[in-house]
Amino acid sequence: MNNDQLICKVEGTLIQVKSMAQIALDNTNYNLSGYEKPFINQSDMSNLLWAIIDLADHAFDVLQEYSLTEEITNDHW
Repeated sequence: MNNDQLICKVEGTLIQVKSMAQIALDNTNYNLSGYEKPFINQSDMSNLLWAIIDLADHAFDVLQEYSLTEEITNDHW
């Protein structure tokens, strides 16, 4: 994977994380967000939070994998 592919992959994942986190925040602070009541029920909020964590972990794993690959490649030269 080259640098451009890595950046696109991680950036896309982080955009998803940001969007989902904003939804969770708006749901938690529904009054400040202009809603009369939460628009996501508690069990679905738990699932949303797990998805956010999974996506963030995935982005981190991609960076770690790339870092390890770069170390191995640089060690051979």
